[in-house]
Amino acid sequence: MIVVVAVVAITCSNSPASPASGARLGSPSPSGGPTADTKAADLRVRLDLLLGEHVILITKASLAAAANRADEYKGYATLLTINGTDLTSVMSAALGASAADSFDQIWSAQNNYFVDYTVGIVSHNANKSNGAVSGLINGFVPQFAKFMNSLTSIPLDPITQLLTQQVLDTKAIIDDQAALSNARMFADLHMAFAQSARVGDALAAAIARKFPDKFPGDPASKQVDFRVSLDNLLQEHSYLATMTTSAIAAGRSTEQAAARNALAANANLLGTLFSNVFGAAVGTRFDQVWGARDAELVVYAGNADATTRQGALDSLSGAFVSQFAGLVHESTDVGEEQLSSAARAQVTDTIHVIDEQRAKSATNLAADDHTAAAAMNPIGDLIATATVAKLPGKFAPG
Repeated sequence: MIVVVAVVAITCSNSPASPASGARLGSPSPSGGPTADTKAADLRVRLDLLLGEHVILITKASLAAAANRADEYKGYATLLTINGTDLTSVMSAALGASAADSFDQIWSAQNNYFVDYTVGIVSHNANKSNGAVSGLINGFVPQFAKFMNSLTSIPLDPITQLLTQQVLDTKAIIDDQAALSNARMFADLHMAFAQSARVGDALAAAIARKFPDKFPGDPASKQVDFRVSLDNLLQEHSYLATMTTSAIAAGRSTEQAAARNALAANANLLGTLFSNVFGAAVGTRFDQVWGARDAELVVYAGNADATTRQGALDSLSGAFVSQFAGLVHESTDVGEEQLSSAARAQVTDTIHVIDEQRAKSATNLAADDHTAAAAMNPIGDLIATATVAKLPGKFAPG
C-alpha cells in the first residue's frame, strides 16, 4: 500500500540540521532587574519549541500518510528527522558529544516506534501496532528516563510519568486520525503539545541545575514563564493556521471546521496572556487585531477570486502588521519598525505555505511550513524582552 511505503520512509537516518527551529532574534538583555534573556531561559525555550514541534510533525506526517498524500508525508517525515538532529545538537551542547550520540539512538528509536504504530493502525495490523506501543512504553520511556537521570540527576519517577503521558497523548492523535475524529484529534494535539512543554521544562530545569556554569539564570522565573508561554503559543498558532488553510484549500470541510475551532482556542489563550500582563483593554485590542489576521488567512486560502485574495494579502501585510506593531509598541516600547519587519516576514512565510497548499505543490511545503513557524519565535522574544524591561514589577519574585 502506498501509505505503508510512505510511512516507512520516516525511518531514514537523520539528515543534516536545518536552520535552528525557532531561531532567536538576538537582542541585548536589559541591564538590572528581571530578565527573560539568560542561557537557562534560552535552553528552556529551545527544548520546549523543539519538543512541541516534534508532536506537530508526527501529527502532520501521520495525517498525510493516512490520507495517501505521499509527497506531503515525505516532507514532514524529513522535518521530523531534522527535528531530532536539532534536539541532538542541544544535548551535545549541554551534555557532550558522547551523551548526544546516546540520546540520538534513543530518540530515533522512539520515532521508529511511532512509525510502526501508524503502519499498524492504517494497515489494521494489531500485532504491529501493539508491539510499537510496548516498545514506546517499555523501551523508549525507561531508556530515556534513565539516560536523563544518569546525566542530570533528574528524579526517575517524575520524568518517567511525564514521558509516559507524552507517549499516550501522541498515540491518541494517531488513533483519532484513524477514527476520522477531527475535533478529538485537535483537542488531543493541544494536550500533547502542552505535555511536551512540561517535559521540556523538566529537562531544562534539571540540566541548568546540574550545569549552572553553562546555563546561568533561573529557567523557572516568572519572566521566563511569560517568554516560554508566548513563544509556545505562537509556534502552535502558526502550525494550526497552516493545518486550517490546508483543509480549506483542499475542501476538507469537516477537518476545516475542527481546525478553525482549534485555531480560535489558541488565539483566545494568546489574548488571555496579553490581558494578564497588560490589562483587559490591551487584551481586547489584541483579540481584535489577531482575529482579523486569522480571518484574512481563511479568505486568502479559500477564495478563488484573485482580487479578493489580493485584498486579504494587502490587509495582512498592511493593516495587520501596522496595528499589531502599534499595539505592542504602546504596551512595551518595543521598536515598532523592528516588530513590523518580523511580523511582515512571518505573514509572507505563511502566505507562501498557503500558495503551495492551493497549488497542491508539496515538494517544499513542509520546509516552508517550518520556516513560517520558526518566524514566530523572533516576534515572541522581542515582545517578551521588551515587556520584562517595561514592566519589571509584573515579574518580581513572590
